[in-house]
Amino acid sequence: MNFDYKNRINVPIKDEPIGKLLDSLRMESAFFTQSRLSMPWALDMPPMNNCMMFHIVVDGSAVFSIGKTELQLNTGDFILFPKGEGHTLSDGSCKFFTPLDELPIKAVTERYETLQFGGSGKQTAMVCGVLLFQHPLAIKLLGILPSYILINQDSNAPINMVDNISSLLDAETSTIGIGAEAVIARLADILVITAMRQYLLELSDEKIGWLGALEDNRIGNALELIHESPDHHWSLEELAQNVGMSRTSFAQQFKRLVGNTPMEYLTEWRMSLAYSKLQLSKDSMLAIALDIGYQSEAAFSRVFKKVIGQSPNEIRKAYQTSSVEQKT
Repeated sequence: MNFDYKNRINVPIKDEPIGKLLDSLRMESAFFTQSRLSMPWALDMPPMNNCMMFHIVVDGSAVFSIGKTELQLNTGDFILFPKGEGHTLSDGSCKFFTPLDELPIKAVTERYETLQFGGSGKQTAMVCGVLLFQHPLAIKLLGILPSYILINQDSNAPINMVDNISSLLDAETSTIGIGAEAVIARLADILVITAMRQYLLELSDEKIGWLGALEDNRIGNALELIHESPDHHWSLEELAQNVGMSRTSFAQQFKRLVGNTPMEYLTEWRMSLAYSKLQLSKDSMLAIALDIGYQSEAAFSRVFKKVIGQSPNEIRKAYQTSSVEQKT
């Protein structure tokens, strides 16, 4: 038997729907910080739009506050803020919170930094990170996630897996060597996906929201058709026929599970893809229009502005301006 490795490279990952969604999320590592915090200490983390923030308590303890909720984390505990909401963390006694932009952070590489802060008391060691989402479904996914996901020794989550990844992260951030930045980024991705997967798998049917549509054989297949071929000129009849349903039954079931009509969802998906392309590629407006099923730039621009609220040119210019400001 010949081993045809070239053909196997492009074989898609086989997984259940939620697994496929998590696999398709394109996370980009913004930065990681190895923190050594000595009592007394207290930090104020600002909200970060379109980002996820996480903290691992490698050694010691920390008190996290988000809104009116206060959480005690100890060695080995992991907390994820999926929506990038602002929060504070402290030793539990210090009441003076130092903003993130006032901390004596030292950049080691472009994405890795260290922080030593506080007094001369008991030390807490942490690894912290920020990840950005690129996938168009990120906003929908974040909509059903809570303000925070906590994995500690009292939970039913796969502690050993989180502990192992956390230990590897701490080791890599302690001795930055060749390829360490890439390893850190991959480990962080795995850690975050593990936490999200555990949360999603434990959701009840009432709370799972639109993700339930991915688990439905017929509606899930329709969504997959839309996701994989946004440039196809889909009609309600063709989608229904492809999943073996009548036009009326398909439309009703799709609306019930997803929250939008099939055509509304198709348009939303196309505009989400276009939004990402405008930011992440140098493709022309016409090329983007053709990629998502529109035959003219004018038709694409008209629908984009109606759905997004801004024109494609405005989105691209705003992103380019933001990118330039971040580099200066």
